[in-house]
Amino acid sequence: MASMRTKPHYLLCFLLLAAAILPSCQKELSNEEAQTPDATHDFNIQFNPVVDGDALVFGDTYTNASGEQYTIRAFKFYISNLYLINTDSNKTYAVNKDEYFLVNFEDNSSATLKLKAVPFTYNRISFLIGVDSIRNVSGAQTGALDPGKGMFWTWNTGYIMAKLEGSSPASSQPNNVFEYHIGGFSGPDNALKQVTLSFPLGEDMKLETGKTTAMTITADANAWFTNPNNIQLSVNAVVTTPGPLARQVSENYANMFTVTDIVNQ
Repeated sequence: MASMRTKPHYLLCFLLLAAAILPSCQKELSNEEAQTPDATHDFNIQFNPVVDGDALVFGDTYTNASGEQYTIRAFKFYISNLYLINTDSNKTYAVNKDEYFLVNFEDNSSATLKLKAVPFTYNRISFLIGVDSIRNVSGAQTGALDPGKGMFWTWNTGYIMAKLEGSSPASSQPNNVFEYHIGGFSGPDNALKQVTLSFPLGEDMKLETGKTTAMTITADANAWFTNPNNIQLSVNAVVTTPGPLARQVSENYANMFTVTDIVNQ
């Protein structure tokens, strides 16, 4: 009977303890949420196509690392999973999270990404070349991922991460064409590449609320053919299916990007 008489006492103690802890937990959660600032800074990235540092002109003739001449008629790639990084403070903030961008150098407007970033000081930028695995298994979608953009394989669920097309005397294909349609999002031949770039001269980039920052990143077409893998047009003029060769090309073009300029306005 004594045990039964003490139950209300235990219940009262529990309720008082819970009442004391709950506000503390809510306050702690609120503080954690407050630690992620709003993305209020206008941050624009301009991608420019180049060949060995010089502006790329569609139809002009260039020479790759194997001494093969070629011209370009199409140069496209997906950009997603953007992050700005400060390695000194170990802080990383996502930029336009869950958005996907198709940079198509035949359409100048697509080469400028208009973004919103968290005001902070950074010394690295990171992004994924391609479309992550979740979106690859979600079927055809809209916006930048619309199949009408010409970057979706209807015969094989998945996106083309990057595309380079043109012609070359070294190609044995009809009309001397070459086509590199690089895809594959899983397994040992995954072509998805997360790239991290430093800023010019190792400088930091300070983003401030109410201001705009413009970053220029070049994409060098010649990188598709070399470093770390030697890709020859005379040997492989067509790469249009996931596999070891597509992965090798993706390992090459992962090195095609350079941050060349940052302007704070």
